[in-house]
Amino acid sequence: MAHQPKLDSAIKFGAGRVRCEQGLLSQLGEELARFGRKMLIVAGPRSWDAVKDELVPSMEAAGVDHQLEIYTGWCSFEGAQALADKAGAEGCDEIVGVGGGKITDLSKAVGELAGLGAINVPTSASCCAPFTCMSVMYTAEGGKLKSWRFDHEIDGVYMDMDVIAACPIRYNAAGILDAMAKKVEMLNGRPQMLLEDTPIDVYTAYNMADYAYDVLAQEGIQAIEDNRAGKVTKKLTDVAFLNVIVTGVIANATKSFRQSELAHVIYDGVRTHFTHEAANAIHGEIVAIGLFCQLYFNGLRDKEEELREFMRKMDLPLTLGEVGIEPTEGNLNTIEEYIVNSRHYDSDDPADRQRLHEAVLEMA
Repeated sequence: MAHQPKLDSAIKFGAGRVRCEQGLLSQLGEELARFGRKMLIVAGPRSWDAVKDELVPSMEAAGVDHQLEIYTGWCSFEGAQALADKAGAEGCDEIVGVGGGKITDLSKAVGELAGLGAINVPTSASCCAPFTCMSVMYTAEGGKLKSWRFDHEIDGVYMDMDVIAACPIRYNAAGILDAMAKKVEMLNGRPQMLLEDTPIDVYTAYNMADYAYDVLAQEGIQAIEDNRAGKVTKKLTDVAFLNVIVTGVIANATKSFRQSELAHVIYDGVRTHFTHEAANAIHGEIVAIGLFCQLYFNGLRDKEEELREFMRKMDLPLTLGEVGIEPTEGNLNTIEEYIVNSRHYDSDDPADRQRLHEAVLEMA
């Protein structure tokens, strides 16, 4: 099976329809009816429980039928193909993903294989996957396989803030760090970005990331406190919008290349080499720990303690050990070698390699 034989040079900034508001589930049937009369819904079990009581009646009222598939595995080609075959056999018009990052990546992959559009209904603000024009694909066991980039935008993203406010804070807090990571990662080895030596699309994305970082640093802690209380507030809505939608635009503007560097390649390395040890850690938690490595590599070690204090206030893990990976010399070397052999590191300078080695130790 051939997947994405060449990179599409066109930038796909967004999604066809995007809504982020309270009470959205009760209106979602009308939105889905724009795209067809039968949906294949792919959902995580807890995510489906969070939406079904309002979503199903809304679809029924709008004359939209659905085939439900509860999915608990990784976003793999095998899983996506099986669901695409089912969508074809059931005569579905559209794929709808209900859940977090893995499910919303999966819905896009299913749509691509089935020749159908995809809509995502995120149940947390944990990452930008619901919005981006790509899917992170894994092996069936959970190892990172590849990033599959698509030549079109997603059809719609619908985020009901009542659902986001009821989500455990762990997911939304991790999403804040995943979003803030974009500014730090795009610097990758330097303390600042200059227009004269940066492509304009990357420079634009960086400045969006800079703005998002500042707002999240200002509002993030209170937003998570509002989330603890189960309250929909302006700050929590701001954070959800930035975590999923704005960060998705940033990723799309760079074709999902330059917005992710060391912290995300560390995530990939953890999923590949420590699949079972870190199985319970979520995407943004691992990325957040990787930011200590990225800050050091950028020459911004003085920013690390500020980041640690910010993360502590949201109950996020701070070290590899806290997500199940013992920081032994061998394990740290495994992560370092994974970085060196990735596209994110291309230096032959021994001083750069020593700096990277020291940077990896910041996660211990």
